[in-house]
Amino acid sequence: MILDDKLNSGETLLLDGAVGAEVERFGGKMDSAAWCGLATETHPDVVRHVHAEYLRAGSDIVTANTFANCRHVLDSVGKGDDASDITKRAVELVCEAIDEVSPDRPIAVAGSMSNTMAWIPGTFSTDETYVPSPNQQSANYREQAEALAEAGADLIVLEMMSDVDNASRLAEAASTVGLPVWIGMSCSLFPDGNAAAWHMNLEEPPEKLAETHEDHGPRPFEPVVHAMQSFNPQVMGIMHSRMAAVGVGIETVRKTWSGPMMVYPESLYEHAEKPDVFANHLLEFLDGGAQILGGCCGTRIDHIQSLAKALGR
Repeated sequence: MILDDKLNSGETLLLDGAVGAEVERFGGKMDSAAWCGLATETHPDVVRHVHAEYLRAGSDIVTANTFANCRHVLDSVGKGDDASDITKRAVELVCEAIDEVSPDRPIAVAGSMSNTMAWIPGTFSTDETYVPSPNQQSANYREQAEALAEAGADLIVLEMMSDVDNASRLAEAASTVGLPVWIGMSCSLFPDGNAAAWHMNLEEPPEKLAETHEDHGPRPFEPVVHAMQSFNPQVMGIMHSRMAAVGVGIETVRKTWSGPMMVYPESLYEHAEKPDVFANHLLEFLDGGAQILGGCCGTRIDHIQSLAKALGR
């Protein structure tokens, strides 16, 4: 209810930044196949600490460490049967951080869901051994969404939506548990400057990619926007995208979407930006109609501190 009131009044809301990368920076061990999926179980104190620091930085919405918690990802490390429990524990860690830092401030807990699959160790490419059938994929997404709802998440945020078929299965599953759904889409740029659906071949270092059978090359971004809008989300926006691509992505979304908009770009590789520069870029998107601001991969707690300061907090 508090979140609804803030959205309806047009109040600017501050998200957190990267979770998995910050957990790693503070000593949590990432897995080469399941990324941050195990950190909730292996390094709970570190995960809680990251959430607490984002709260101290001023975040209104804190994202649980559940991006890589779907059953078919955790199957790659022998933890598929524990997927629901690990997801619930991740939400609990956010709640514990809130009780520690901001018990009297209205904070929303976001449960992250994604289409990420288990990776081939040492790469960012999908390990096809653990790719489920479409029906099993949908069932796994429902399992995770139900766990988030049962644990007390206030909303579900779908992250890195860039493929119509897989993203639609995820959006459909997330929409069944009664929580508000926020959809974060990721885009890249074609050489001609038009928006492409985010694609690893346009973004990631070549040495981190491996040949996979499902690779279809970059595709236009607009069909992803149309597909996601059909699920009637509460919020839509651009996330995990280069700063240079965000403006084009927003323009594409705004052609058909008039509801609340969120923006939380990445800041990686040669595109890494200092916190104050990052914050100033985000203010430009605020002027363009974005209501919810934050960061994704490559952004740290100090990026959110700078953004909070830029917002006058």
